[in-house]
Amino acid sequence: MILRAMTLQGFFRIHRACNVAVICLSLVFAEKVSAQQSRLTMLDFSTGSEMEDYLRVMQIAGKVPLYPWSIRGFSRREITRLATADSTGPWKLRDRFKTSPVTVGPLRLGAIFNSAYPYGANDGPVWAGRGLTSVVSGGFATALGPISVAIDPLAFRANNTAFDLLPNGLSGPEAFNQGGTYANYVDLPQRFGNSPYSRVDPGASSVRFDSRFLTFGVSTANEWIGPATEYPFLLSDNAPGFPHLFLGTGEPLNIWIGRLHARLMWGKLYQSDYSPVTGPSQFAFDTSAGKVINAGTIRLAASGEGVFLPRGIPGLELGVARFFHVPNTATEPSSDFWTKPFKVLFLKNEQAQGDIGGFDNQLASIFFRWVFPHSGLEVFGERGFEDQLYDLRDLILDLDHEREYMLGFQKVLRNPADHIEVLRAELVNYQEPGLARDRVEGGIYYHSTLRQGHTNRGQLLGASPGVGWAAASTLSWTRYSSASRTTATLRRIVRDQRGDFQTTGIIDPHSSDVIVAAGLERMRFGRLVDIGATIQAMQDFNRNFSKDVANLNLQFTARLHAW
Repeated sequence: MILRAMTLQGFFRIHRACNVAVICLSLVFAEKVSAQQSRLTMLDFSTGSEMEDYLRVMQIAGKVPLYPWSIRGFSRREITRLATADSTGPWKLRDRFKTSPVTVGPLRLGAIFNSAYPYGANDGPVWAGRGLTSVVSGGFATALGPISVAIDPLAFRANNTAFDLLPNGLSGPEAFNQGGTYANYVDLPQRFGNSPYSRVDPGASSVRFDSRFLTFGVSTANEWIGPATEYPFLLSDNAPGFPHLFLGTGEPLNIWIGRLHARLMWGKLYQSDYSPVTGPSQFAFDTSAGKVINAGTIRLAASGEGVFLPRGIPGLELGVARFFHVPNTATEPSSDFWTKPFKVLFLKNEQAQGDIGGFDNQLASIFFRWVFPHSGLEVFGERGFEDQLYDLRDLILDLDHEREYMLGFQKVLRNPADHIEVLRAELVNYQEPGLARDRVEGGIYYHSTLRQGHTNRGQLLGASPGVGWAAASTLSWTRYSSASRTTATLRRIVRDQRGDFQTTGIIDPHSSDVIVAAGLERMRFGRLVDIGATIQAMQDFNRNFSKDVANLNLQFTARLHAW
């Protein structure tokens, strides 16, 4: 079924790619690997990284102490505390973690190949188009007391080979933007132009101060809000990080009834060259005409999140978070901008205070995570709110209004001395709710005023499945051994849906665009280089509400640490 209706040229292209994949997988599955493993630095623990995922599993397995995972990225103090606690896990990070004042990080190389269409998620600044995408990153970190600096840029180049687009009715550069319904309300290109696409990004770079009670600084690194492992609603590493200031607690503070961990953030968001928004960078509104003249090619961002750890209930995290896209007016950043995270919750109260413009694009979520290390289990969930609630009555009556929900768990299956096996399942759903029968329901992640939607540089800031009505689920098995990791994964991704059967009575056999994918990953440590490979076979059923299209996704990574 995967190779159905494929051209002969396409078949041989995939055949050559499979040969490369076999070679890569043979390398990482090789039996003889140096027992001496690489040293690790702060730069190996960026948000969503391999090492961060490993530490989370070690926490579930009871090998590192309990610590909230719903506010990330971690500081130098937090990483040191967690990594040096791992003395009995398969990778024994305590023995490998380098804490010298100045460290040069590894040179990281990557290659991604897609045979038929772009595919990639939670890969930071990288956009992996059809064909080959090459990635390189590296840097250094230094610290003096509570002050630390990390410079860790990344560059990539996507060949960006042509493929069929979903028409959006626009011309010029905007013709490459999101197809179908949302082309004018979100900056999410299907393809970044008709030539190779490349960017140099500052990556996970920062200058920060960290103490037990306080953390603050400036950064371009990705932040992650909530307990999801793959599909958070507000912020993930699915898009490039954006320049921001942050202020928060250095670690959870004791408030007697429990502990409280919090972070505030203010930043600037950019758009791609294919955005529906054109013109000047600033937002402009014609008061006399009562209409927006220009949405502005630059937006401001403000967010706040808090995590509460109840006293007497170990392992439980309860959290709330808000994220604001703010118009970039001539008067911003104003005092109102700096206090956005503390803005009143309900629109009714907001209007009572005289704020009737409603130009902000606000998203919010509530979430939980509960770890049971003696059972080797964690469960977590999130409820996202795309549209601001009018009042408490609105919340009670229409709880399903423009909602997103995420649920997941991780369970350690085997935990002997030399390896750990873990099963992970996670789903996210923001398909059209039944409430659409009774009231207007807009989709998720787009906006009618700030028409870039919930994006930065043309990629979604939150969950990766899509914009509008989408969903995804992942089931994976991972084995961590002393010098390697092996992961097998199944995914189902609802990219978008269309149709209005209740009104028209017409059945559309192509109403759901759904990807089903199966993948195998392997990573091995070496003395001079760590190598990894991934192969994923996928079928996009009703791609762009049309025919089925198969894709082969191959990834190869190398982490060089010869110095």
